[in-house]
Amino acid sequence: MLVKKIKDSEVQMIHEKSLEILERVGVNFEHREILEVFKKRGIRVEGQRVYFERSLTEEILKGLKPSFTIETPFASLKIGDGGKAVSTASGAMTILRDGEICTPTVKDYIDATKMDETSRLVNLCCVPGIYASGLPDGKVELLKTVLSLKYSKKPLIASCETGKSAAESIEFIRDFYKEMGEYFTIGVENVSSPLRYSREDVAATLAYVKRNQPVVITCCSAPGMTSPITVGGTVVQNNAEVLAGILMTQVVNPGVPVVYGNVTYSADMRKAVPISWGPEVAVFMQYAKAMADFYGIPSRVGGSLSGAKQLDWQDGAETAVSLMTTFDCDTDFIFHAFGEMDCLNVFSLEKYVLDEEMLEARFSVENRDYITEESIHMDMIRRVGPGGTYMLEDETLELYQKELFHPRLFNSEIYHNWKQLGMPSVILKAQELVRERLDGYCLPVYDKRQTQMLDELLAIL
Repeated sequence: MLVKKIKDSEVQMIHEKSLEILERVGVNFEHREILEVFKKRGIRVEGQRVYFERSLTEEILKGLKPSFTIETPFASLKIGDGGKAVSTASGAMTILRDGEICTPTVKDYIDATKMDETSRLVNLCCVPGIYASGLPDGKVELLKTVLSLKYSKKPLIASCETGKSAAESIEFIRDFYKEMGEYFTIGVENVSSPLRYSREDVAATLAYVKRNQPVVITCCSAPGMTSPITVGGTVVQNNAEVLAGILMTQVVNPGVPVVYGNVTYSADMRKAVPISWGPEVAVFMQYAKAMADFYGIPSRVGGSLSGAKQLDWQDGAETAVSLMTTFDCDTDFIFHAFGEMDCLNVFSLEKYVLDEEMLEARFSVENRDYITEESIHMDMIRRVGPGGTYMLEDETLELYQKELFHPRLFNSEIYHNWKQLGMPSVILKAQELVRERLDGYCLPVYDKRQTQMLDELLAIL
């Protein structure tokens, strides 16, 4: 996918038009408490509509943090200024299991967490994760928090569903860690496009910022449906929406870290459905990253976005373009990184490891100095000379495993050898790797107090 060079004039126009929307069109906040907070700050409120004056917006934007670090007793994760967070699934209501779409169970949720814990790339687990049937009403998000902590020592995205569940999740994580840094978890909250923050959107955001925890403000619109049909109009509306959420966080708790998020879809207007991938989505990613840089804050864009319904060519192609664009943007926070398909509605463990291998390939060539006096090996070139072979040279035998990327899942054998091996499909190899990972998983060891906290809540399962 083309990496678009975003012009400074475009960024400035997006900013100016967004300020115009905030000041003249306004944004709805469907939450009584935040409306009162805005009024006390002298911000114009009419019903649920809030209007932000340009001077206030620009004043607040000057005080945003370019980076922050999530610190737990077991890990330290910097986000922004070169620090990258990689997190996997969130919100999938179904799972692809043995070729069939099924309702996920608690075991599926646990398996997904185990995969995160054993991943070399994931450094941020996610409580929202995938749906898990069979959990008691009113305890779903808290129990998912407990399960995430039981099966992984990596930092967590806490619950994002409601204000109550977010508060419970954050409080449990804090009590469980007991000793941690100023920031020990993070939330991901969405705008309800167009230009609207629902009651629970606000309540969940407030649960984080009141506890001085960072939050990702993310828009997720679809052109022609919940944003203007034009790419330009959608980019400007999205920016205004995210800015409104950022302003909310800073009015409540000045200086609390915030991440600029965008996961806006494209749309198939012939069927009136949003689709999570298309060339326009790559453009939305790049403009979102440019605006985050303009405001001097970390960005969250992209992921393994695919609208495919099965593990096929469409799924691989859409995911590859999405992930590569995500990295071309140099985003600071990669969400939905592995395993999701059907516009984030379906999760697959096989797709998880396939996506992971794709990202490993990309990471393998990042930030490497290929052209150095030592790496060229002129002595070897002179030694082999014209018509020779490098296959048995000492340098080849010593360096080939770390110099070149060797896929584990993608088939690289010649056809005859592949046929002799039984013609294994990439999907079959992915299934075997998932089983290997889950079989080799080791449960984290905690102290007596932490173990008791987990066991007491999980006793009801």
